[in-house]
Amino acid sequence: MNRLLALSAVLVLLLVLLSCNRETSLFDEVNQLAQFDRVYNPILIKKGEESGFLEPMMEYGIFKIDSLAFNTLEHSILTNDSFKQGRYYLNIELDDYLHLNNLDILNMPKSAITENQYDRTYQLFLLSDRKTFVVVKVNH
Repeated sequence: MNRLLALSAVLVLLLVLLSCNRETSLFDEVNQLAQFDRVYNPILIKKGEESGFLEPMMEYGIFKIDSLAFNTLEHSILTNDSFKQGRYYLNIELDDYLHLNNLDILNMPKSAITENQYDRTYQLFLLSDRKTFVVVKVNH
């Protein structure tokens, strides 16, 4: 009986760990460009892309972090000179997520970062629930 209970507990724990998606490549790319001085552990909520010829025209990821990490990320973005005035890239799925959850973007004046303006641009949007952010990668 104890073995069955222990096995059940291990399976439940494994299921919980696997259900939290840790796919953070979009955020990792922004983190590398911005050179944030803190390690963030975002959890992917949703991702999507618009198809293009050789590579996606646009990719996005919606991430969640705890509120303390969100405040630190917000401060890091606002004080980082690499972030410039951003533009909202209209995508139906992303737009629907924002409207359905009644969320606004907090940092439009400092949301865009790029290594080369002719290559790709990243938008990092902090959302008004102060736990969620979006990374949008636009390939030019």
